[in-house]
Amino acid sequence: MRSRTTRRRFLQTATAGCLLAGGASFENAVGGIRATGFQSPNEQPGIAFVGTGIRYHTYHGKQALKHGPCIAVCDVDSLQAGRALQVAIDHHRTAKRPLVIDAFEDYRRVLDNKDVDVVVIGTVDHWHSKIAIDSMLAGKDVYCEKPVTLTIREGQQILETQKKTGRIVQVGTQQRTEFAKRFATAAAMVREKRIGDVAEVNICLGGSRNCEPLPRATPPKTLNWDLWQGQCQHKDYRAEKIVRDQSGWGAGFPFGRAHRYYRWFYEYSGGKLTDWGAHHVDIAMWALNKLGDDIGPISIEPLEVVHPVPLDPKGMPLAEDRFNCAVSFKVKCTFSDGVVMYVRDTAKELGFTNGIMFAGRNKSRFLVNRGKLVGAPVEGLKNKPLPSGSLGSLYIDDPTEGDQYGKPGYHMTNFMECVKSRNTPASDMLSHHRMLNVCHAINIAMRLQRRVVFDPKTERFGDDRLANSFIEREQRKGFEIGA
Repeated sequence: MRSRTTRRRFLQTATAGCLLAGGASFENAVGGIRATGFQSPNEQPGIAFVGTGIRYHTYHGKQALKHGPCIAVCDVDSLQAGRALQVAIDHHRTAKRPLVIDAFEDYRRVLDNKDVDVVVIGTVDHWHSKIAIDSMLAGKDVYCEKPVTLTIREGQQILETQKKTGRIVQVGTQQRTEFAKRFATAAAMVREKRIGDVAEVNICLGGSRNCEPLPRATPPKTLNWDLWQGQCQHKDYRAEKIVRDQSGWGAGFPFGRAHRYYRWFYEYSGGKLTDWGAHHVDIAMWALNKLGDDIGPISIEPLEVVHPVPLDPKGMPLAEDRFNCAVSFKVKCTFSDGVVMYVRDTAKELGFTNGIMFAGRNKSRFLVNRGKLVGAPVEGLKNKPLPSGSLGSLYIDDPTEGDQYGKPGYHMTNFMECVKSRNTPASDMLSHHRMLNVCHAINIAMRLQRRVVFDPKTERFGDDRLANSFIEREQRKGFEIGA
């Protein structure tokens, strides 16, 4: 990391020194949790968390703080920021780290801090691109939750910025490195032709949520609603008065435009295509080796699509008081080599509702999801294992060495290792951009309710003016993305 002497660095070094003077081991002095390659507290990256909702508590905070101290937390909801700050302070107390941690509402205050080396982004989706770009321009490496982009143009801007700054970007698509290597094994099986030539892929994502009309409401006093909306056009805050979900992802919040349920509005996200699609479509295209720009045009045909509100001929929702992303869908994507990829909410006739089923032209097939990897080709691995190095060859820089690969939390470890080595992370931005463009294109086809043809090389829809109008969107004054 860059050499510097600051009040925080002085306190950090002094804390470790005092503990060592008292007879404590070096491991105990830094909490016994230093990252691979970071040999002293001063080498450990200073970490800032921007967006401290559920992902901070379920993954980001738990995993990132194993590798370095928290310098700051930031959230436009002061209640969430306060909770996150307490978690970080408690962790620092246990790890014998200084309890000097900042809390901000505006992420630009985080980027001004030269003690911050790494920015972990867990905001709502529509803020990802701007914060990632501004972080790189401020000299920070970035771990960003998926989907990193809301439009095709945003991905282009991020790649332009990354090329200009040389920063490390890891996308939070943990299926590439965790979940007991199930998805990596599935990808290697496809590459090793364990089902012969692939004929068909079925991807099930589940359907988006639906709701009754949401009343206008006063935003919570803790929430800066204007700042939350960012680049999006201003909308009235809407939320129910009751909390319907008592468990699961949305528990604790009412149906509304903010917090957990923003994902079901096209204004802020892309429904299941940029939620679970960013995971499962990623694995499918990774396995098929279709993350280059030379794979030829892709025909995208919506076969069955149900939206909870009517859309105008330009694909824009005609109601603002309800979720508007597709609640059920089946879309046929045909690649230039004839491989067909169905992206759907469910496939009960195939016996599964979430996951990826690969089928070969020889009728052999297998299924992978977060809980299992099953099918005759999988059973065949017992007698004919995958060749040595087949998992490592899936990546630009092989992350498979060591005993942590495949275990929970390794994705963040891989990022931190790349911060040190400057290698390419397992979920690099370029491949994420190319995969997510397909998810964006599927959403465009569903919104237009007709076939479109997307060219990965030009990143356009030929001369389809209406489809091309979705490549970039108008941004609210004062919140424009600048690369």
